[in-house]
Amino acid sequence: MSAFDSLSPSLGEFLRAKRADITPEMAGLPPGRRRRTPGLRREEVASRASMGSAWYTALEQGRDVQPSDRALACLARALMMNETEREHLYALAGRPAPPRAIDGESTVNPILQRLLDRLEPEPAYVMDAYWEVVAWNDAAAALFSIERPGDKHPRNKLCWIFTQKRVETHQADWLKSARTLVSIFRSQATRYADDPRMRQLIDDLLEASDTFRELWAEQGVLELGSGRKAMRMPDGTDREFDYLPLRIPDLPGACLMIYLGVE
Repeated sequence: MSAFDSLSPSLGEFLRAKRADITPEMAGLPPGRRRRTPGLRREEVASRASMGSAWYTALEQGRDVQPSDRALACLARALMMNETEREHLYALAGRPAPPRAIDGESTVNPILQRLLDRLEPEPAYVMDAYWEVVAWNDAAAALFSIERPGDKHPRNKLCWIFTQKRVETHQADWLKSARTLVSIFRSQATRYADDPRMRQLIDDLLEASDTFRELWAEQGVLELGSGRKAMRMPDGTDREFDYLPLRIPDLPGACLMIYLGVE
């Protein structure tokens, strides 16, 4: 067998390995006396996943069975999978995994804050799935006026853009940039369409800004990526920045935004 063959993905092998890792005690089941397997039996996994034992057996044995998203979610819970294992399960089944749950606290790792500080004098901040800025350095605070006491969403990037009277001073082509941001936000917000906080944010923006409402109705969709933009500095001068978003595994839906000045 070649190294490539040994890496060929197998949904059944992965399910068997996970089943063997879970003891009856871990699953809240009696240990039993005559077990021939160190982990759960197939019928026990099937019962925990609310599916037929024969159907689950066929899935483990690699027969022509196509699990639905709901079946995969039930299996992930039944086999006590963590987020990485759940995503691997969906990948083996040829389906995109649902997004990881948003961290409601958006707690930033101290190492990340140290990185932000070391990026000075280049502006950098961390934005969570709701586009709330949850960590930043001094350069970003000066450029974007991050702290806005009294606002309903005092550190939300979209609220900076659409509810502040002086935002136009920050970008040379404000409407083009605003349209791009709304399209990026739509593609991200759709992944969390069932999240009450996300729905409330959208409702608040629709109510607060005619421009947001018009751009939202355009149904534009874009992926967040790198690029270059002109910014108006606090001293009134214009400067170009290359910007780069970096995903943060510890914060689902969040990213680190770095702005590098163009000389």
